[in-house]
Amino acid sequence: MSGNTETDERSMPYEVSIHRCDSYDDPKVIKAVEASLAPLGGLESVIKATDRVLIKLNLLSAKPPEAAVTTHPAIVRATIKLVQELGATPVVGDSPGGGSTRASYKKLLEKTGIRQVVEDTGCEWVRFDEATLEVASDKAKTFKKLTLAKAVTEADVIIGLLKLKTHSLTYYTGAVKLLYGYIPGMFKTEFHLHTARDINLFADLLLDLHETYPPALTIMDAIVGMEGDGPSNGNPRKIGLVLASKSCTALDYVAVTIAGFDPISVPTVKLAQERGVGPARLEDIELFGEPVEPLIMGDFEKTSTTSPTSLSRAPPFLVNSFKRFIAVKPVVNASKCIRCGECFKDCPPKATTLAKTGPTIDYSKCIRCYCCQELCPEGAITISTPVVRRLLKR
Repeated sequence: MSGNTETDERSMPYEVSIHRCDSYDDPKVIKAVEASLAPLGGLESVIKATDRVLIKLNLLSAKPPEAAVTTHPAIVRATIKLVQELGATPVVGDSPGGGSTRASYKKLLEKTGIRQVVEDTGCEWVRFDEATLEVASDKAKTFKKLTLAKAVTEADVIIGLLKLKTHSLTYYTGAVKLLYGYIPGMFKTEFHLHTARDINLFADLLLDLHETYPPALTIMDAIVGMEGDGPSNGNPRKIGLVLASKSCTALDYVAVTIAGFDPISVPTVKLAQERGVGPARLEDIELFGEPVEPLIMGDFEKTSTTSPTSLSRAPPFLVNSFKRFIAVKPVVNASKCIRCGECFKDCPPKATTLAKTGPTIDYSKCIRCYCCQELCPEGAITISTPVVRRLLKR
């Protein structure tokens, strides 16, 4: 059982460290990671020499590091090195979107640059889809039983390494959203079906995962992030930062603020605040390193699905009344489609069918989880946004 299940976010101070880093040059990255950890007490404040340390990555799909889809190998290398210097045993792993086989996972590690890091450092790797365990959680609010990767439950310490990106379903993917990878591939389908079109219920699931197995430490790769229709088909965006915190929810609050979001518009940030496990304002967080205000990006491109601030703060009954006028949907770009069938295979409600001319989507079945858009290897599925929604964002 993971030692950090004893962590209670309600009793922790909200502290976030922010440091500049302008490239993925290894010496610069390790200097920035060490600088970001120092005011938090360093790695030694959460790791002992006898610990097995699970370094949970964002390995969504087999994309090269420069695509800004996955955690950059330079950040992974720096973290592994620091864990090894303390005499602890690092293990890297994740469950990619759509699940994986052992062969496809090895290919993913190769493509993302993680395999080279593993070979250079002698670090162990694990595929979350190989061994699972059903966990009963007394800390969860809504999802009391969770099917998780066994590697998560066996770790003494968990460190999250994430990428600052947008996300079509949750608007932003950060420290709390990273933990969805605790759930092995095909079990994710069941949870998507259960939460269906209720984004707040999905955010509850993410926070239940967070409260059950919170990372002892989270480091954010924001040297190059992703804007637009992330988490896989957006555009790389140079940000030049490394952030760190022992609080996932505080780190997310700071990151979305820097990205120019109204924090209350991001479901995981809003519900963390309502649960009492996240900050309600920036002033609740003790900041180290760079001040936040000069870093805020006014031109950071949000996803097409991001809820306008006016709707985020509107009464639920009013939002429900306007749903049919503001609903977004995934659409297939036939000119880009290579008919690989990934969208059909990975669609939780099986709303996608294949034909000779390409896939078609039955919108009466579609639950707007955007798995098809997220996992399409060619970026052939985009998000269609109604005019009313675009006007509300102005």
